[in-house]
Amino acid sequence: MIGKIKKGSGFKGCVNYVLGKEQAVLLHADGVLTESRGDIIRSFCMQTGMNPDLKKPVGHIALSYSAVDAPKLTDGKMVQLAQEYMREMKITDTQYIIVRHQDREHPHVHIVFNRIDNNGKTISDRNDMYRNEQVCKKLKAKHGLYFAGGKEQVKQHR
Repeated sequence: MIGKIKKGSGFKGCVNYVLGKEQAVLLHADGVLTESRGDIIRSFCMQTGMNPDLKKPVGHIALSYSAVDAPKLTDGKMVQLAQEYMREMKITDTQYIIVRHQDREHPHVHIVFNRIDNNGKTISDRNDMYRNEQVCKKLKAKHGLYFAGGKEQVKQHR
């Protein structure tokens, strides 16, 4: 399990990317209307009005798993892992969508969330890269997910 975190200024491009991929599946949503992509985008944008000073309100996290774990990663399990990841990262009380992509051999989901919570406060990104690494390790161990070897193993296969 690897988490890649990005921040952005506009929800339209991010939502269109995650939902526009062939075979993209919206697995779960909270706090947004889901009738159409436009509804999702408008829902996110409305909440940004609660804190107009935040220049990058878009949170985008890709959670990727080893192909070895694919058989146990049902849609439900991926939602569970994504929500647990978000709680551990202190991404709570905000709008989000979880979208599964199936365009690679390794299973992965995209989490798009509003960095402005439901009370208009900014969700902190302080030390998020370090916390991301720790949370991924914790969840891999807790759920019995594949741990890749170190660089030594990579060199052996060359």
